[in-house]
Amino acid sequence: MNVMIIDSGNSIIKAKSPIHETAFPHALKALTETEHEQILLRIGRSSPPLDYLRINGQPYVVGESAERHGTLTRRSGASRYRQDYYGVFVAAALARLSAQSGDVAIFGSHPPGDVSFRNDLMQSAVGSWHVEVGDREAAFRVTYANTFDEPVGGLMNVILAEDGQHYRRTDINGGRSLVIDIGGHTTDWLAVNPGGAVDYSLAESTPIGIQEVVQNFERSFRANNRDIVRDTPTLPPDRVRDAIASGVFVGGGREYDCENEAREATSVLLNRIAETYQHIAGGALPWDTIILTGGGSAMLYDRLLPLLGHNHIVLADDADCIHLANVRGGLKLWRLYEILELL
Repeated sequence: MNVMIIDSGNSIIKAKSPIHETAFPHALKALTETEHEQILLRIGRSSPPLDYLRINGQPYVVGESAERHGTLTRRSGASRYRQDYYGVFVAAALARLSAQSGDVAIFGSHPPGDVSFRNDLMQSAVGSWHVEVGDREAAFRVTYANTFDEPVGGLMNVILAEDGQHYRRTDINGGRSLVIDIGGHTTDWLAVNPGGAVDYSLAESTPIGIQEVVQNFERSFRANNRDIVRDTPTLPPDRVRDAIASGVFVGGGREYDCENEAREATSVLLNRIAETYQHIAGGALPWDTIILTGGGSAMLYDRLLPLLGHNHIVLADDADCIHLANVRGGLKLWRLYEILELL
C-alpha cells in the first residue's frame, strides 16, 4: 500500500513517502475565487508555486506564501482535526510528494496530549482529494489512516534501521531513555524502557513550544529596534527562527546582534522544560539516554545542554533536518507494523 507519513506540527508541516519528503510552514488560508484569479494573473497560470492550489474545488494558499498573506490563526487540539484544515494539509502534502493519482494510506502523528482526538485525525484525512496546481491535477483517495505519538517517531528514527526490522542503535536499546519533542505548540515527553518499548506511564504534553518563543522574540526585537522595523509589519518567520538559534538577525543586507532578545524569548520555555524535567521526568539520573526530537530541539540545542545536565544526549537526526525526524521514524514504524501485520 502506498503510504504518506505526516507530522502536522504547529510550526512546520512535515510529510514523507517511501521516496520523497517535504516540509512547509504551518500556514493556511482559503482564498476567494477573485483572489485566486488575481494571483494567477500575476504569477502565471502555467507554473504557479506549489503553495497556490485548489483542493476539491476550493482555492487555498499554504506554506510560506500563506505566511505572507497576513495574520493567520493556527488551530490546536480538536479544532485542527477537521477536513477543512488538517485534511487540506494532507492533500497539499500529497500533491508535493506525488504527481500520480491513486489510493494512499495516511500515518499521522499527534502530540501525546492529543491522543483522545486520534479518531478525529483519521476521519479528517480519509476521503477523496482532487488537487489542482496550475495545469497539473491529481486525484488521491485516502482509504486508510492510523496514528502514532510524535515522540515515538523521533525514537524510532534513532533505534530502527530503514527497513524497520533491525536495530540501528544497540547502545540505546539496552537502557532507559527519555524522548523530548519540542514542537511549535507543545513540548512532549515520553519514557522508553530497555528494548525500545514505550512506557506510557510518562507520556506528557507541556502546552508551551516554539511559537511562543517566536512571538516573544519578535516583541522584544521590535521594542529594541524600532527604527529598522518601523516599515515591516511582520518579520519573516524563517528569519526569526534562524535568529533565535544563532543570536543574529539577518535582514536588509545587514546582521543585527539579538542574543539578548533570543535569550529572553527562550527563557520561559526553558524554565518550563527544566521544571517538567525535574518534577515529571525526575531529572538526569533515571535515564541512560536523552533523545531530542522536533524542530525546536535543534533551535535550542546549545541552551538545552546545560539545563539537562546529561552526558548522553542524542539528536534524533542531523541538526539541519531534525524537523523531519518524526516522519522518518514514522515510516520505519510503519514498516515494522507491516511486518508484524498490525495494520
